[in-house]
Amino acid sequence: MRVVGEAETLELDASEKPLTLDQITEALEEDIVLCQLHPKERLVEDDLMLRFGAKRHLVRQALVALERIGLVERQRNRGALVKAYSPEEVRQIYDVRELLETTGAKLVPMPAPPTLIADLESIQRRHDAAAIAGDLRGVFRNNIAFHRVLFASLGNPYLSQTINEFAQKAHAIRFAVLSDSAALDVVRQEHWSMIEALREGDREALVEVCRQHLQPSRNAYIAAFERRFPK
Repeated sequence: MRVVGEAETLELDASEKPLTLDQITEALEEDIVLCQLHPKERLVEDDLMLRFGAKRHLVRQALVALERIGLVERQRNRGALVKAYSPEEVRQIYDVRELLETTGAKLVPMPAPPTLIADLESIQRRHDAAAIAGDLRGVFRNNIAFHRVLFASLGNPYLSQTINEFAQKAHAIRFAVLSDSAALDVVRQEHWSMIEALREGDREALVEVCRQHLQPSRNAYIAAFERRFPK
């Protein structure tokens, strides 16, 4: 039985302290997003215990956390598997995301505070550097940070939290974009377009870029799913 996610993943070195629950959860989350763990792949507790040098209860807690955010599902007689969303489920999730994020873009304060623009620019420079270096984990984490900072500015924590929850649910849907350098370039350009819209006070442009920004990952996932699981 192979150990899941052997290559290029966070593992325990004998000289290091045991990994925390958050570290194990984040490592598995990244493996799912970066397609080192594939849709419908089993997550075997014994393998994960060996990989992370962790007790069974920590591994189980990590799987529960991933199930809660929609990255893992449990099936009778099969245990935990990487969640495989159907094309229709993806369309529905992204319909909700478009509604939430375009609403959020309409509520971002205008003119945007200089501190917000400076924070987004700083994150995007790190995102750019990670993309150029081929550091997909860095790309993933900085992309999350960019959108969380943007939507934290709304002044409505309930809406911001809901946006974050649906964005997190879509982590497993983004792998096709992360593996495509041309698609990543588009993502980066759209982030800079959002910053420019904020700087110019152009709310209409911000809303439209936020709308367009969701389409590539949705479309790429559906295409990849239909190739992998043909009817």
